[in-house]
Amino acid sequence: MSGTIDRRQLFFMALAGLAGGAIGWLPVELASHNSHLGEVQTTPEMVAYYISSAFAAGSIGAFITAVNSSELQLTQESKRRFIRGFVLCALLSLLSTYLGNFVFNLVLAAGGVRFSESGQIISGSIVTLVIARLFGWAIDGALVGAGVGLATLTILNVPKGALGGLVGGAVGGISFDLIGAIFGGGLASRFFGEAATGLAIGLFIGLVQELTKDAWLAVEAGRLSGRQFRLERPTVTLGRAEENVVGLFGDPRVQARHAVITRQGDGWEIKNLAVQAGTTVNDHLIETAPLADGDTIKIGDYVLSFHLRQGSAARVGRADGPAFIHTPRPETGVSGGARQAHLLDGGGRRYPLREGGATRLGRALDNDIVVSHPSVSRHHAQIVASNGGFELRDLQSQNGTFLGGRRVTEARINDGDTIALGDAPFTFHG
Repeated sequence: MSGTIDRRQLFFMALAGLAGGAIGWLPVELASHNSHLGEVQTTPEMVAYYISSAFAAGSIGAFITAVNSSELQLTQESKRRFIRGFVLCALLSLLSTYLGNFVFNLVLAAGGVRFSESGQIISGSIVTLVIARLFGWAIDGALVGAGVGLATLTILNVPKGALGGLVGGAVGGISFDLIGAIFGGGLASRFFGEAATGLAIGLFIGLVQELTKDAWLAVEAGRLSGRQFRLERPTVTLGRAEENVVGLFGDPRVQARHAVITRQGDGWEIKNLAVQAGTTVNDHLIETAPLADGDTIKIGDYVLSFHLRQGSAARVGRADGPAFIHTPRPETGVSGGARQAHLLDGGGRRYPLREGGATRLGRALDNDIVVSHPSVSRHHAQIVASNGGFELRDLQSQNGTFLGGRRVTEARINDGDTIALGDAPFTFHG
């Protein structure tokens, strides 16, 4: 499990939260200086408190969002993420501040906690105060985290961010009073408390996102070696332009929009977009190819590895050799009779052929025999029962159909003949 976690990402998100909390401390300190628990706030003081809290939350959210793509470059995209994070988290903070204060005071009242005019506890327990702050700050953290999730423009990140922020806020709430006990309260206590809360929120948002990611790319070679990119959207573009989700900078051989990875049902597929330079998967030059856990993608001088959390469940379609899925459907009329004409793939798997018509082969899922290999076209070829035998017919495939090593458009096939769709080999028996 530890190998799937991007520690670099966690470090920078925690550092970003720390910076946001430290910067956000200043307006909160100015707005609440010399105030204490139990004091009745005037309307101007209340307004200043809400505005300063919104700035602090916006600052934490902005810094965390800005580094949420595992990079530190100051680009136009990172600036846009920073602004989105600030605005969304600041707005959500208006609600979280109200809810957090409501729960905070509710817990204090339930525990019988009261304060003197100087802010000292005169009844109740310090434990109740810590619990009240934990709940109140957890609410603040949850909505900051939700704002970070919204700022990534990926809806699945909203609950992830909220969960991470909730835990981080709770940890910050506990640490605030702990730091206060160490420093004896005062300005230093509040500064380190706010900074620690920002750090905890950033760390736990990142941790939740890392632990729940389904697919990601790891850069094995190239300028960004060691980086990881989570694949969180249905469509993820790769290229040199900064607006790409996976920005591959510093390599002139990488085009502005070089390739795109898309989610296809329960799997993933990569498509080459480059006109001049190509894209390879496991050293095969591809137009479109399915991706399996552990596949290696090469774009320019960059080498990336594709990973799935449940890698063992996604081995079908691996591009380093023929891997096939046979998906018979009742309407195809393909049966598995013992003496029926069939194909054998390189692994000895048997694929029956239609006796009274055409059996279609290709990479698309609507074929009778689905061949998930990057060299195979979506609708590559068909084998037709004709005049008591079988004919192999190419369907204008890109990489060709071969019979006995010779490229053919249409040819009669006999028992024991070798057939290849692109680089995917079969043996015919009939």
